[in-house]
Amino acid sequence: MSVYLVAFQLDEDNLENQNYDEFLEALEEYDGYCQIFDNLWFVCSDDSADDVHEDLVQYLYDGDFILITEMGDDYRGFLPENVVDWLNENI
Repeated sequence: MSVYLVAFQLDEDNLENQNYDEFLEALEEYDGYCQIFDNLWFVCSDDSADDVHEDLVQYLYDGDFILITEMGDDYRGFLPENVVDWLNENI
């Protein structure tokens, strides 16, 4: 199973007019997930990055952006303890 970093930027104009509940629910449907910051998540999946992208992009609108990248064991950062624990359990 792979861990993917999902980063997204939602267009400010869309926030007033669109509902992103389905997008957030889709993130939480993965085998494992961890919200790092508002628009930065980790998800676990046996699917490819392309498949994860196709699953999530359907809930986004014009002007929104998304990046899916596979995590490896060579990473560095200063993150909340619960996020570090989650990474240690899943990578």
